[in-house]
Amino acid sequence: MTASPGSSSTPNAQTLGNLKAGLAAFKQGNYSGAIALLSPMLDNPIDHPLLTKAQMGLVLAYERVGESRQAIALCQRLQQSPDPELQAWATQTMATLLKRHPEIAVPSDHAVQTEPDSSATSTVAATAPENVTGFIPLEAAPAGAAATPENVTGFIPLEAANPAIASSPASTATGFVTTPSSEQPFPSASASSSRAPQFTKPPKSRYSSPSGESPTTLGADFVEESPSLYQPIWRLAGRAQPWKPLGRVNMLRLVGVEVFTIIALFWVIEQLLYHTVSLYGNSLNRVIPMLGFRWVLWGPPHWTVPLTIVLLSTAFLASRWILDGFLIWLYGLKPLSLDAVGGYSPETARSLQRFCRQHKLPLPILGVLPTQVPLAFSYGPVPWLTRTVVSQGLLEQLSDEEIATVFANEVGHLAYWNVPVMSMLAVLVQLPYTLYRLTADWGEHKSAAISRASATLITALSYGLFRLLRWVGLWISRQRVYYSDRMAVDLTGNPNAYTRALLKMAIGTAQEVQQQGKTNYLLEGMELLTPLGLRQAISIGSLHPHTPLEPLLEQERTNPYQTWLTINQSHPVLGDRLYLLTLYARHWRLEEELVWPETSSKSNRVKGALTGQQWRVLLLQGAPFFGIAFGAAIALALSLLGRIGLQLGQESLLWLYTDWASGNRTVLRGLMLIGFSLGTVIRLNPFFPEMQRRLTTPKSYPELLLQAGKLPLVNQPVSLSGRLLGRSGISNYLNQDLWLQTQTGLIKLHCTSRLGPFGDLFPQSSRPCDLVNRETTVTGWFRQGATPWIDGETLRTTGGRVSRSYHPVWSTLAATIAALFGILTILNF
Repeated sequence: MTASPGSSSTPNAQTLGNLKAGLAAFKQGNYSGAIALLSPMLDNPIDHPLLTKAQMGLVLAYERVGESRQAIALCQRLQQSPDPELQAWATQTMATLLKRHPEIAVPSDHAVQTEPDSSATSTVAATAPENVTGFIPLEAAPAGAAATPENVTGFIPLEAANPAIASSPASTATGFVTTPSSEQPFPSASASSSRAPQFTKPPKSRYSSPSGESPTTLGADFVEESPSLYQPIWRLAGRAQPWKPLGRVNMLRLVGVEVFTIIALFWVIEQLLYHTVSLYGNSLNRVIPMLGFRWVLWGPPHWTVPLTIVLLSTAFLASRWILDGFLIWLYGLKPLSLDAVGGYSPETARSLQRFCRQHKLPLPILGVLPTQVPLAFSYGPVPWLTRTVVSQGLLEQLSDEEIATVFANEVGHLAYWNVPVMSMLAVLVQLPYTLYRLTADWGEHKSAAISRASATLITALSYGLFRLLRWVGLWISRQRVYYSDRMAVDLTGNPNAYTRALLKMAIGTAQEVQQQGKTNYLLEGMELLTPLGLRQAISIGSLHPHTPLEPLLEQERTNPYQTWLTINQSHPVLGDRLYLLTLYARHWRLEEELVWPETSSKSNRVKGALTGQQWRVLLLQGAPFFGIAFGAAIALALSLLGRIGLQLGQESLLWLYTDWASGNRTVLRGLMLIGFSLGTVIRLNPFFPEMQRRLTTPKSYPELLLQAGKLPLVNQPVSLSGRLLGRSGISNYLNQDLWLQTQTGLIKLHCTSRLGPFGDLFPQSSRPCDLVNRETTVTGWFRQGATPWIDGETLRTTGGRVSRSYHPVWSTLAATIAALFGILTILNF
């Protein structure tokens, strides 16, 4: 490789460190720091694969701090590089810079080459898009403009031509150009296709990798793109002035879901109480028989009913004070006055009382959490005892009108009376989750093996109970979001501001995870109450600075399997919600904040309406679970056959009916286990195709998303490199918090031991959580469900540490054990 003219020197440790630090500063948005570290490389070029990337990044850094002449001069220099790819990139980037800054004159001997002489360069240019840099024509920025010091959202700031705009609170908080809707730099809605920020990429650099090492060193086949000039910009589409209310909605569905949730919660708690006590008693009977100990339950489980009623009543009536206690103790909750909110959002201070009066609600008690994660939620048994909590990050990162829409969304939850049910759920979920968190922290400080083993077991059980109770609230959590979104728009007449608010909350969430290197406990524990699901917020928020979101949102919105994929999600897919907000904007004839693909308006997807082929694929995807249902159906059919045999005097069939009527139902349980086993085996090969050790066509994360299948079953073997994020130690022994940070986004990882989740509790030579905060290459299967993730097969660090995952192995093992237990259950009848 020849990086640049005169590149001959081998870098010493300090020079190489400056090179990597400069690229890291560029990635973090510290462009002045990047220039200071990378510009010396121009006078003393080094022989290193990262030099090309550094030179490209330096051009972008100069432009983004307002030193456009320096950027153009450097492009002229890079045009003389012997590297054809770098030549092509410099030529096309310079053309875009000159179009953006026509006031900058270029000497005739450095005229922009429209058709480079190099054949290799011509080949690259022919395959690249017309606008390779991704710049959007904007008004010329004043020279010497500096980047925002603290970029909370992760966006790259631009200075606006209007000084009043450049100094506005919204642009300062978000790092975006804030242009009034009347002075939009984009055409009208009729030409919406030209308004979207273009994500076009420079030619792929074979030298780049997320860690700054060569792909050979990392052992990775995934190669990230070179620095892109794609620039996300808020369109700042306007609001309705005035607007007609959207009208009343039918609350019957929401009420029905609430009733179902209460019944399901009662049944789950009652069964947990009974079986926990039963298991404890049976264990004592078996462990200490020599003492003559005899544990006898008080007859059928009727005694658990009043205990369950007491527990649920306490969780309901005291939910406000219980959750207050958790938030004050663990997260530093503080009171918040409406006047203090008005300092960030005057519109909220003016309108919140009006919102509440419209729906005959008292003003909620306010609180603030001292965290930079942008979030908001409400809890309490009745409206006049409800507390609405927002975070400091939300107040600082959102603009005036965006904060108002978030508060209007919380008023929507109050108006539709779903807060009491959700508060009761939140209390019950927080109990095991807090135990999980505290026990994990306690166990990490213990050196004795028995203490750590006890902490591991308690942590795993409490986290499993948390996930089980969370399942009960998923349906109502998804349904209530649609109602509150509509209320937020109806009260403010501002669907575009609410769209920006949701996206900024996702961006801030992803930024927090990247900065902290792990998921905040608050985000996971309170997910049922927050406006966004945790995984979808991290995935979308981390992608936003690198690629336009509309194609990705449209893909998930139009997924025919969406209803099935969101069963285990706390929130609907974000594409659905944002498209509905776009429809509200169209209803009031407003300019739209998001520009959807042209196919979006023509899409007539009916949720749940699948073709025959799609049903076959879906049945294969859910084969283990459909196998359980199929086994239960066969057991029911056999019991009916036994009943008919009883009527006909066929004694050989009598046992089938007796098994069902007696309440033992061993045939039912056995066939359900066998059905699960058969379904798992049927799905095994399609779900885990042969891993390709070498990818022939490396792809970036956004490209993988756009090419992903509609179901997790349709997967792609990949090898991606980046930094492994997540919790460390006992709190992550179940691998519940693992993320791969690539150059273009965060991807959730799913890893497991040979024996599945239970095997994760036993000592292992190397766990995935042991590799956290290391540069890691992940080999596995890339899947797209409601959110994307990778089923990891191998995690390998640059230092050679390896952690292997055995999802196919434990799936096979689980199928075998289920089949054996099913057969034994039936034979023991």
